Amino acid sequence: MRTHENEVPKLLEIQKESFAEDLKRYKDQDSNPVNEPMERLLRKTQVFLHYTIWLNGEIIGGIDIRDLNNNRYRLNRIFLSNNQQNKGYGTRIMELIESEFPLAKEWSLDTPHLNTRNHHFYEKLGYKKINEHQVTDTLTLFDYVKKLE
Repeated sequence: MRTHENEVPKLLEIQKESFAEDLKRYKDQDSNPVNEPMERLLRKTQVFLHYTIWLNGEIIGGIDIRDLNNNRYRLNRIFLSNNQQNKGYGTRIMELIESEFPLAKEWSLDTPHLNTRNHHFYEKLGYKKINEHQVTDTLTLFDYVKKLE
């Protein structure tokens, strides 16, 4: 379900929790979602395709998608509360998101180089690593793409 303004504080709380380990590992103060101000997240929910993930009436995460035009989309961010990870929800959510965009020809995303769990997750869903780019001295992101045509 599309994110509503009143959900942003809870989403920011979960986002900070979800990306705290990455901040410790990569020390990417400027780019890590932990440091995103409330106003910026609110703006993203208004400008981009932002969804709130609910389970049993509780917010457990969020998804930020960018429409790149020509039926191409970028999964800018997906995050789940730490206590909801490793339960199969991520796979189900990705399947639901892809089904919401039946005309999509391509999905892209990036994920940190040391996060092998994410690499396995996205590769299991059909994403292929196509490139990598350095963000800081300690953080390199792997670029993934999934072509559907």
